[in-house]
Amino acid sequence: MSHSSPRELPGDAGAARLDESIHGVVSSEESGASAAADVSAPPARSRQAERRERQRQEARRTILDATEALMIEHNGSDFSIRALGKRAGYSAPTVYHYFGDKDGLIEALLEERVSRLAEELASVAPTGDAQADLRAMILAYFDFSVSHPTFTRLMWTLSRKGESREPESMERVRSCIGDAVDRFGASGQLGVFDRDSAGRILWALAYGLVSLHISQPEFTLDDSFAERALDALFLGMAEMENPSS
Repeated sequence: MSHSSPRELPGDAGAARLDESIHGVVSSEESGASAAADVSAPPARSRQAERRERQRQEARRTILDATEALMIEHNGSDFSIRALGKRAGYSAPTVYHYFGDKDGLIEALLEERVSRLAEELASVAPTGDAQADLRAMILAYFDFSVSHPTFTRLMWTLSRKGESREPESMERVRSCIGDAVDRFGASGQLGVFDRDSAGRILWALAYGLVSLHISQPEFTLDDSFAERALDALFLGMAEMENPSS
């Protein structure tokens, strides 16, 4: 979305002008109103607040979408806030108002995108086949990660402040997969493994597959590589349930 003049929203220098404009309209309406109009004043203020909140949410979504586009184009975060403002159609002060700095912007984008994955995993209802459910969740994590390589790389790095970029929503992803591991364990298919060791092995495989796909795409020979690797691990667990002498 391109604009000849970047927009400003509440929190920028234009916030006061917007407030004054809204206040003037409300004052004009109230000046000739009866006592009944006074009763309706709170709903009017409520509508005003709702309208401003919609503006904030629209700005955040637009800025985050523009950030995603720039990150893909630049293969990382090597872009300026000025370029982002031009792409999004909002002024640089608006970007700083909502996200603080570039680290805050990237962290907000990671949180929003990974939250989608967490919601997708949480919506998967158990089918009665614990292994199939766990397999589907791990592959969903793999597909998401390799489909967003720029974000995945950033998530594994530290911010400029030396802090982890991993979003809070990643814990929800782990929780969903952990619950699936629990159901898999309860089904009696863990073999000689306990729940914690099995979960760590499965997570290590998923993490390793993603890392290989991103850093050495030629290593993953075909689209079914991750599925075959996961199936081999499940088969190995089953074989170890009754290890040969």
